[in-house]
Amino acid sequence: MQNIYILGNGTMAKALACGLRDRYNITIVGRDEAKLQHLKEQNFQTLHYSKLDIQDKNIILAFKPYALKELASLFKNQARLLISVLANTSIEELQIIKAQNYARIMPNTAAKYKASSTPFVLKNSAFKDEIIDILNHFGTSYELNDEKLMNAATAISGCAPAFLALVAESIANAGVYEGLDKNLSLKLTQGLFQSFNALFTNNHPAIIKEDICSPAGITIKGVKILEEEGLRGTFFKALHASANK
Repeated sequence: MQNIYILGNGTMAKALACGLRDRYNITIVGRDEAKLQHLKEQNFQTLHYSKLDIQDKNIILAFKPYALKELASLFKNQARLLISVLANTSIEELQIIKAQNYARIMPNTAAKYKASSTPFVLKNSAFKDEIIDILNHFGTSYELNDEKLMNAATAISGCAPAFLALVAESIANAGVYEGLDKNLSLKLTQGLFQSFNALFTNNHPAIIKEDICSPAGITIKGVKILEEEGLRGTFFKALHASANK
């Protein structure tokens, strides 16, 4: 198995580790001994930052962006691959850590279930196929032709799952308001998202909406309320806020 070192021990780091561990030899690197011990108890290999030599290693950065400069000072050698999930951190900024190639990516936590939608951009073509294989092992990857697009892609792939979680929670709660048992309402909402995934995989969202809305029917009445309340504009504002932090 090829070795990959994931720097960070938060939610994203663990999701990536879970999505990759069946094919790669994963080591999670951190500095909080208690958290590292907890990860060991979950059968992850762990290592303290102070003991990591990055020379010729495949590295994934999955810590908070503010820690980049501090942690970079610990690494004097050159990594083989440096793959970063640090939000709003350019490839130029990543070069504070030496590597043969750099990949800036933004997966989402569905990587845990091999279902992440992951945009990426590379500094050069070295090991490109290998990088794509890594990304596609925990989902589906999409290469961007300009790093300037990364923040917008990040807002969709990395942030919007939280927006959809709010949508799902709202629909489930609305079902309870209308009299459904909360467990049934939640299951119906889960089924709704599964059904929508099948529809969305094969149709443009506008077509889905038009097919469901019959003249003077119950669906178009609900759509009218959402339009009047500015749902579209709210999503525009939310994506813009996340893309321009």
